[in-house]
Amino acid sequence: MRRDWRRCLLVFGVIAMAARAEAPPSFAVAYPLNVQPGSKAYVVELPQDAYAWASRDAGLGDVVVVDKQGRQVAAGLYSPAAPTSHPVTLDARLLAVPQSAGGIAGARIQRSIQGDILIVPGAAAVTGAPRDWLFDARQPIAPERIAFAPSAQDMDLRVDIDASTDLQEWTPLVRGATVVTLGKGDGAVDARVVKLAGDAARYYRVRVTRGEAPWADDASATVTLSGTVEDVAARDEASRRWLDLAATGTTQSGQGVDYDYRLLAALPVTALRARLGRGDIVARFDAIGIQGAMTGEQLGTLVVTSPQDDSAHTLDVAAGRRDVLRLHSATPLREPPHLLVGWQPDRIVFLPEGDAPYRLLVGSHSARRAAWPIDDAIAALRKAAGPDWRPERATTGTLEALDGQKALDAADAPFDWTRPLLWVVLLLGAAVVAAMAASLLRKPRT
Repeated sequence: MRRDWRRCLLVFGVIAMAARAEAPPSFAVAYPLNVQPGSKAYVVELPQDAYAWASRDAGLGDVVVVDKQGRQVAAGLYSPAAPTSHPVTLDARLLAVPQSAGGIAGARIQRSIQGDILIVPGAAAVTGAPRDWLFDARQPIAPERIAFAPSAQDMDLRVDIDASTDLQEWTPLVRGATVVTLGKGDGAVDARVVKLAGDAARYYRVRVTRGEAPWADDASATVTLSGTVEDVAARDEASRRWLDLAATGTTQSGQGVDYDYRLLAALPVTALRARLGRGDIVARFDAIGIQGAMTGEQLGTLVVTSPQDDSAHTLDVAAGRRDVLRLHSATPLREPPHLLVGWQPDRIVFLPEGDAPYRLLVGSHSARRAAWPIDDAIAALRKAAGPDWRPERATTGTLEALDGQKALDAADAPFDWTRPLLWVVLLLGAAVVAAMAASLLRKPRT
């Protein structure tokens, strides 16, 4: 009898241990990772089809890296290294902006296809020395100082200097700076340098607010700009990829037309271009990211003036996952335009813990990546190896189907039997103990 009770208790103990064992997490798909052994960290770009499985609400928290035994390794979203830069000094030609009469449209400033400054005079130009000059640095430069060319005559000027990336929006850099040259020889005053500080910009504007600029009649006048420029080749960023989409819907909207475009998955969109159809030469679009039936995100304005060269007109937008985009044109077009969507894949960095091979698991209703201090680990590696250190690049293999859509649906998520089974075992154990006590109480004393 005692042996039977012991067997029962042993069986219940095994059941309890099984009940307390955690069920493996459910994921939709997996990608085998190809890595070169020996690196201290690896970074992998998410494939395009992975975004169709990664839950949008999870913020890529349902993307994990596991080792050979299926255990998570330290991983997280990759934060790019700070860009490297080098000093640069260049001479740029000053372009005069014609003055205009009050109340009449002034000069129109725009960019050519190559990005050069084009100044179109207004309807009624005013005679007299210009007050505004523009110059093109040819590349985005973080300005540090600007030096005006020496003059044969004395000058006492007060100037404002602004910067721009598109010739439309201007950012003030300095106000009321003094530019003075007085006399010759030992007692001369020569203050032609103005210190600057600001974000990198390609275009600059010099506005004379006091005095007469001695270079007003010199068509070849220049300034010298000094600053720093980023090393494009050394940028730590994922390469931009492009998708060519045809319109999936066309709707009349007020006096204009809405053209809708649906992506196969919510991708991290960073840029937009438009290519006009046959017969259309110029168009202006308001770009909108559709977020729901009644809501949208204004992304900016896209102007296309060349039906052949769509790459000359790019609208950079803040990175964000978007799956439905809309172009609104105030004037109907002969054909729906094609939308070119630029996107940059997110990157996952991980440490080579455990045993290879490693796998990238994507898409889960409940499983999430552990909160590893991955940024601190990568910062320590950069500090030890130098600013030029980068994690070794890993590549993904062919997609492997796991639980598919079942891993994403809450209704179809596997039920966790651990807790109810544990309670059943505990109740049965209590019942067994009570039965044993009752049996002992019923036995006569010897």
